Amino acid sequence: MSKLRQTKEGLLIPSSLLKGLTGLVSVQRQGNVLLIESEQRRTARRRAARMVQRLRQAAKGSGALTPATIAREVAAVRRKRAGHR
Repeated sequence: MSKLRQTKEGLLIPSSLLKGLTGLVSVQRQGNVLLIESEQRRTARRRAARMVQRLRQAAKGSGALTPATIAREVAAVRRKRAGHR
C-alpha cells in the first residue's frame, strides 16, 4: 500500500486510498484536517451538525431539553430522512 507523501507542491494521495469514493468528491480543509469525502457523506455530515446545533440552542434557551423537544427534533429528522429514501 502506498503512503501519503508531502512535497513542496502539496500532498500526494495515492489513488488506492480514494478507491471507494465515486462521483463528485468534496475536498476541504478544516483546521489541521483535510476532508476528502463524497457529496452524500458531506451532506449527511452537515445535516448532523445542524441537528446538533439546533439541539444545543434548544438546551441553551430552556436550560434543559424536555422529552417533548427531543421527540420533536427526532420526528423532524425522521421526516427529512423519509423524503430521501
